[in-house]
Amino acid sequence: DIHLPAEIGLWPPAWGWWLLLLVIIVCVASLIFFIKRNQARNAYRALAIVELNNSFKQYSDDQNSEYLQALSVILRRTALSGFGNQFNASLKGHDFLQWLDEQCTKAHSQFSKGVGTALLIGPYQRNPEFNRIALHQLSLLWIKEHRNQWQRTKKSKIIQNNSEAEHHV
Repeated sequence: DIHLPAEIGLWPPAWGWWLLLLVIIVCVASLIFFIKRNQARNAYRALAIVELNNSFKQYSDDQNSEYLQALSVILRRTALSGFGNQFNASLKGHDFLQWLDEQCTKAHSQFSKGVGTALLIGPYQRNPEFNRIALHQLSLLWIKEHRNQWQRTKKSKIIQNNSEAEHHV
């Protein structure tokens, strides 16, 4: 008589299957971690968008200076939240508008050379004239698309450090 060996059972699995399971668990955990971290790092954007939309609705067309004041505060808060200590909060006027343009290339210099210039003197005028919808859209674009402190590339950090070193010399 020929005795056949017993059939190979499904349990316990071979070590290769355990290794595959471990790799899958690590990948899923890493994916969840990075998604949650990205959401936490960008939560300030969602809050800024809600605040921007609320102020756009809150102030009527004859309250343009109040709207510009609120918009300036929202942009500064967003910059502080997104850049932390890297943001120079003492930036004012045209320097601030240029900084906004530098952080979001999709803005195409519209803060410093376009509709964004209303932020310079508009808050101090009784009823400034500017394209309110275009400025609102530009601000939404900046909030959504600017590169924050976690998204900055190593190359831009090197350039920034070199320019700071040149100023100190």
